[in-house]
Amino acid sequence: MERLKIVVIGGVAAGPKAAARAKRCDQNAQVTLVEKGEWLSYGGCGLPYFLGAAVKEIKDLMSTSWEAVRSPQFFHEAKDIDVLLGWEALSINRKDKTVKVIDVGTKETKELVYDKLVLATGAEVLVPPIPGLDALGVFQLKNPGHALAMKEYLLNNEVANAIIIGGGLIGLETAEALANWGMEVTIVEMQNQIMPYLLDPELSLAFSTYLEQEDLNILTSTKVQKVLADDDGRVKGVETEQGFIACQVVLVSAGVRPNVKLAQEAGLAVEKGIIVNEYMETSDSDIYACGDCVVCEHIASGNQVYVPLGSTANKQGRIVGTNITGGRENSPGIMGTSIVKMFDWNAGRTGLSERDAKELGYDVVTAFVPGPDKAHFFPGKKLILVKLIADRKTGKLLGAQLIGPGDIARRLDVMVTAITLGATAHQVANLDLAYAPPFSPAMDTLINAANVVKNIIDGKAKNMSFQEFKAKLSDDNVIYIDLRTTEERKAKNIKARNQLHIPFEEIRARSTEIPKDKEIVVFCILSTRAFEAQVILNHLGFSNVSFVDAGIQFWPL
Repeated sequence: MERLKIVVIGGVAAGPKAAARAKRCDQNAQVTLVEKGEWLSYGGCGLPYFLGAAVKEIKDLMSTSWEAVRSPQFFHEAKDIDVLLGWEALSINRKDKTVKVIDVGTKETKELVYDKLVLATGAEVLVPPIPGLDALGVFQLKNPGHALAMKEYLLNNEVANAIIIGGGLIGLETAEALANWGMEVTIVEMQNQIMPYLLDPELSLAFSTYLEQEDLNILTSTKVQKVLADDDGRVKGVETEQGFIACQVVLVSAGVRPNVKLAQEAGLAVEKGIIVNEYMETSDSDIYACGDCVVCEHIASGNQVYVPLGSTANKQGRIVGTNITGGRENSPGIMGTSIVKMFDWNAGRTGLSERDAKELGYDVVTAFVPGPDKAHFFPGKKLILVKLIADRKTGKLLGAQLIGPGDIARRLDVMVTAITLGATAHQVANLDLAYAPPFSPAMDTLINAANVVKNIIDGKAKNMSFQEFKAKLSDDNVIYIDLRTTEERKAKNIKARNQLHIPFEEIRARSTEIPKDKEIVVFCILSTRAFEAQVILNHLGFSNVSFVDAGIQFWPL
């Protein structure tokens, strides 16, 4: 029987996964993996952790769970896959079903014949047009070579100040790594917030405030205009719209874009990235694409989106490996789920942002609910803040975002599942989640957040955003009622023009002190008491009462 000839272009994540899966599905297949770089099958998301020493050796990012390094020899001996490392694919001849490749070093060329072709060409770093990026001490962080070069530079030069251009996940993780070296680190982000594709503005601001407490300097709505070098060609600082900042190392982390040149030149359908169907087929049914070079359908919106993630690349690679060997497995799309850890805080999101949901025409309801990640009486409890985004008409949950020092990963995964399956706030509020004091409160913060969504939709809860809260602090027509205890008030002072201190337990007895002709805003630390105070005051005849979303614990007031 003639062997199925499979050529896979791209050897980082999706490509090796597709190649390995294809061999598992068809041991007789002839699989060739082509990678133009010098590094094969590595965990790119681990590069900042190598810089920060959490990952001790660069080979650990290319090792299996049993510590075998995924080298060309490993692929040949263990998986019967031929690897052309250091070879670049130049062109695709779809008529003859061949790929022209060139040895990057020797310039030798040859043609590979395929029955099925896989494009896993990944993404390339976006390099902004900033003069001076060729100075010594300016780096990118896309592959192990970049990480090794940057680490060597840091070890052999006196570096006290670092600049990160870009406030996305890789930039932030690298900022933490460099701060742990003892450097003063400044993040320069041209958009008006850090993590613009991960968090909505309120949560981003709260997270930024925390990072500044960890001594990171954050400049948003700011562009780097020029990188300046000394007489030896080494970086000495950057010129920004807000002035000169001295530094001895710069990381350019302004995002990535899909590498689609090969696909475009072959005449395949491309828009934002390579277009594929649910089986990961391109516009040519014998050519598949997966990983950071493709666009995906967003499950919650139905739109084509570009969200490059290692997790997605591996799942898509596996599907492609199944399908090129005769399977018919579909890729259901993505939710854009992402998570990051910075110092002692975590942040994550899944589904639609509030802005996304509004642009799609939803009548959006949002709920901000803080709470502990374990039972409030259990040692080691830590706070998290949950934002849920829902459709007012149906109660269907559309998106979730979580931040804080507590455990968000498990809760984020619950929300991924719930939103993917089209769950409503009512359904999430009644999920039979695992409970024991070391793991969660009896009413998990996710359940509380879903109940708040329900209360808002039902008209029982009237919430106020913290931006509006801040904007009205000097409003003569607003009365603020601080429900905290006298001791709690010492931790954070709220300066409002008209403010009453009425501890929650006294709200019924002292309600006559509150004018009924004013707007009433009640607040506490985590909003639990505030919502109940709103209900009580409504019952007592106060019609214009609202509570502050999430209390005041997380907000920079």
